[in-house]
Amino acid sequence: MGDDESMKSAFERLKLEDRAGSFRKNWLDYFRTYYQLRSKHIKHGKGIIIRPKVDIVITDNAVFEIGNYCVIDSYVYISLTKPGPHLILEDFVGVGRGTVIACKKFVKIGAYTRIGPFCQINDHDHSFKRESLIMSQEAVIKPVIIGKDCWFGSGCRILKGITIGDGSVFGAGSVITRDVPPYEVWGGVPAKFIKARV
Repeated sequence: MGDDESMKSAFERLKLEDRAGSFRKNWLDYFRTYYQLRSKHIKHGKGIIIRPKVDIVITDNAVFEIGNYCVIDSYVYISLTKPGPHLILEDFVGVGRGTVIACKKFVKIGAYTRIGPFCQINDHDHSFKRESLIMSQEAVIKPVIIGKDCWFGSGCRILKGITIGDGSVFGAGSVITRDVPPYEVWGGVPAKFIKARV
């Protein structure tokens, strides 16, 4: 599907009348979204919806870019901590309830990607050499890049240093530990190739 067709299809989805749909919006949503987006570290487009109990923690040199018509569902936790975090959600990204995004350097989520509930995306983890406390050791940081039009089932984990191609699909509970080519279906712990999308 071309970019123009994708955009048209996404706007058609916005028009659906569904009081329980992900794009529903009331006056509290407008107020809450406005309040959350006031930070000087957040650059944002239009039509964004931020649900209740979203926690966005941003360090002083962070950059958080949110594209048009993104939805961040309830109880999402977004942590942008030093040394130099840069998080990008492109247009029409949906972040499911209870998801955690932890960024110390660079995380990019492509347009139209849907992240199910209770997923986790980290661009870092801890060193754990024996000679010192784990809490005192430096983080190991590698960027995470997720392509356009991907779908992550409930409870997926995306580890540091992963690049995921456009149109990829992941079964619930998948732990993605290596790069994934475009338009493939993966699942499991660790996630493995299941089939190509047709």
